[in-house]
Amino acid sequence: MKRIFTILFLGLSLISFSQKVKLKKEKVLIDEVETYNYEKEGRNITFSTLKSEEFISVLSTTYEERNPAHYNQNNPQAYRYPATLNKEVNTIKFLKSGKELFTDMSDKDIIKAVFKANLVDENNNIDEEKLSIFINKYNNENLKLKIN
Repeated sequence: MKRIFTILFLGLSLISFSQKVKLKKEKVLIDEVETYNYEKEGRNITFSTLKSEEFISVLSTTYEERNPAHYNQNNPQAYRYPATLNKEVNTIKFLKSGKELFTDMSDKDIIKAVFKANLVDENNNIDEEKLSIFINKYNNENLKLKIN
């Protein structure tokens, strides 16, 4: 019984501390507070500060990957699954430095990670040390190979 309460308490505390991100009417709302602006054009989304200074650009690209469910010889219904799956890679370009990274995170997860890492300071500058840590943490070079 004690374990159940402990697990329940931990689960509720994690839920209450997670940030809620919404992209609404060209504004990024984090926990209902306007934090950044964004502009979407086709498969490209650009995030800017509230003073309209652009700092990152995210380009979505898709690639096809073999679907293992389709080729499962132990499943007689495997033919019902598509032979390939469409996967998405986001290329994040930091506009001032020109640095980039490749990830499969969603737009919301990307901006949430930028906010959590405190990359953009009150003067709208990106700390290069924090940026290097951010890129090391989230970059997936294997995804870059998928879209080339």
